[in-house]
Amino acid sequence: MPKYRTPEGTGHGSGSEAGIGPDSNRGERVKRARLEDPATTGSSTTPLLCHNKYSDIPSIYSKSIIGNVDLNVNLGLIEASYAKSTWAKHGSAISSLKNFEKKSNVKCDWPLSLDTVCEYTSWALTDGKLKPNTVRSYLSSLKIVHDLNNFNFVGNNALVYAMIRGAENLEMYKNSEKPSRKVMTLPLLKLIGHYIAKSAWCADSKKTVWGACVIAFFGAFRLGEILPKSQFDCIDMETLLWSDVKFRKDGSILVHIKMDKCKNKKGFYVDLFKFGPGNCCPVTVMELLKNSKYCPSKPVFQFANGKNLCSSLLNKILVELLTPTLGESAKEITGHSFRAGLPSALANNPTLANCKDIKAWGRWSSNSYELYTRLKLSQKKLLFEKIVKVLEN
Repeated sequence: MPKYRTPEGTGHGSGSEAGIGPDSNRGERVKRARLEDPATTGSSTTPLLCHNKYSDIPSIYSKSIIGNVDLNVNLGLIEASYAKSTWAKHGSAISSLKNFEKKSNVKCDWPLSLDTVCEYTSWALTDGKLKPNTVRSYLSSLKIVHDLNNFNFVGNNALVYAMIRGAENLEMYKNSEKPSRKVMTLPLLKLIGHYIAKSAWCADSKKTVWGACVIAFFGAFRLGEILPKSQFDCIDMETLLWSDVKFRKDGSILVHIKMDKCKNKKGFYVDLFKFGPGNCCPVTVMELLKNSKYCPSKPVFQFANGKNLCSSLLNKILVELLTPTLGESAKEITGHSFRAGLPSALANNPTLANCKDIKAWGRWSSNSYELYTRLKLSQKKLLFEKIVKVLEN
């Protein structure tokens, strides 16, 4: 953990940096800074909940979509067939269709006719200003909604997808480059630690946020694997609890991800090892957290007041911390940047690591790791050296 100071001056530092010495505006400055403490965001009166399983929190989208199914089926099992985010995507598709119905004065009767699907697709790509990939995704959702309601979906039509391909081709002529997500690096991680140390947050908030950043970086975690979905509730089967963290005698740590993306029955196990004498060691960070807040049944990254550090809050914190240095580019640093950090570092040193190493550390079973690492300059140089040798033979 980086050396830190607190508003009360109980942290490391000296003079005015530790809250000592004359400062007529210190009280007001500290008051403003404390309002930005992650643990103080949101309503302090909101009840905190912990759910045992997925179905404890029914999705409002799935209830509206499958609630009208006139069949003798177990809606709870259907609910659990998709993640809540997937149900939300299906709900967004229906909301888009209703928006089209309202703006175009077109009555959308179910099941949707081919004319209606074609009109909706055309509207979505033009007046609706939706990206082709979004429209393709929404049509896929509408097919699932039709299937669940025992309707035949006629939208899988050559004309429909020809319009989408046409929109993709026309987009290539637009000079609008979308900023890509930046990869977390060790220097950038240290910069985050520096700003956390300088902040006027309480000591617990500093350790909690810094701990999540370090663990996410060295474990190449998806934030959803270690953080609750909400500040005010969590599902214990999807959240990293202290009971899932084992401190070994050799100084390493074993982290059990109970519900990984691939839905492995036994989950997945991630090892964390000591890293140098500095403040970025994941083992040291976890030991500090354990000494201050260990409770087997509680989330690892929970603030002292009982609120959780969730993905959306951490993304917001990252932007606020890095904007003074990176400006608008700070918005390109998200929780997913941590997952790409070490795999990208490995990919950038092809003489030290290979594709098998990258896939193993990032826990990829397919070539999807290429989306995170991209072909670096050093890799291209190494590849061209091989090409030269081939040509010279």
